[in-house]
Amino acid sequence: MNTTTQAVPPRRVWWLGVGFTVWCLALVVLYAMHAIGCEFGWPIGTLRTALVVVFIAALAVVGGLWRRYARVPPDPAQGESGSFLHEVVVWTLITAWVASLLTLGPPLLLSTCV
Repeated sequence: MNTTTQAVPPRRVWWLGVGFTVWCLALVVLYAMHAIGCEFGWPIGTLRTALVVVFIAALAVVGGLWRRYARVPPDPAQGESGSFLHEVVVWTLITAWVASLLTLGPPLLLSTCV
């Protein structure tokens, strides 16, 4: 690191986990809501609607984070490390969005409360 660049602040590194944290929370909420709805006999239409709302909310949150973070350019004062971290965070958010789509979406197509 040369003297003209700043170190990347540690708080920027937390962005690496934000997308998958939302994915994990959505997964837990989706499956907990499914189990609770089946156990307490919620109407199938209501349960499926609630599950779809959680799914769409997860996609919207991760997609919004992706859009917001990708629009802000990396801080040029942080040099190559800052640019690299910015690029990795953007791709991590994209990966979290795709993971949400692929892991939370298909179970909604299955029959509920078998």
